[in-house]
Amino acid sequence: MSGYAPQENTAMIPSPDPYHCPSHLETLTRVDQFFVYKEETEEEYFAEVCCGIKPVNKYFVNDGMGNKVFSILEDSECCDRSFCANGRSFIMNVTDNSNQEVIRLVHPSTCCYGSHELQVQSPPGTAIGYVRKNWHCCLSKFTVENEQGEPAFEIKKPFVGCTCFTDHNYELMSLDEAATERSFGKIIKPFSCCGSNADFVLWFPRNLDVKMKATLLGACILIDSVDYYTYHKPILCSLI
Repeated sequence: MSGYAPQENTAMIPSPDPYHCPSHLETLTRVDQFFVYKEETEEEYFAEVCCGIKPVNKYFVNDGMGNKVFSILEDSECCDRSFCANGRSFIMNVTDNSNQEVIRLVHPSTCCYGSHELQVQSPPGTAIGYVRKNWHCCLSKFTVENEQGEPAFEIKKPFVGCTCFTDHNYELMSLDEAATERSFGKIIKPFSCCGSNADFVLWFPRNLDVKMKATLLGACILIDSVDYYTYHKPILCSLI
């Protein structure tokens, strides 16, 4: 299916809690990969590039075996999408194959550059995790928190001089980096001409708590929202 494979380093990550698995997330217990595909028509793409009209974001998510597990649809205002850029508020409704909403991603509006928070709910209305973007002058850094708002691990994108023709790798790191020395997973935005044809590839330990797996999916959507122009700017500029 993919050239990306998870590493075996699972130290310093949250352990699964088999007695508190949210309803309808049981299918995630054996999952160690997500392939996220963004659905956008050519008309929507060129309307965004030429006129600045940003469409509603739509995604579907496959597991490592190629089975579709989720569909994601954005709920936001047209004016917010077009004029508020990545500071806009939005809700993402994540539904399973029976069209039942099993996860809800809530991002409030923000007027502070670099400050973002995403709440992950499952079932909708019950928080199971948070993703916060940490302000940094030049790096993309996020903190993943549990349902109590306690930090669980970090997501960091190493600085790369030229980003035009490379994969964009967001490393999942323990809070105690000195104890692990390397990441235990990744969120990858593949370069479009090589690797996977997915818009994002996520891999993580299979024994990671399902709440954290759902929160990682939310982190991917937040990254696509707030870091959009980081990896699209060269492409957009070449089309204008």
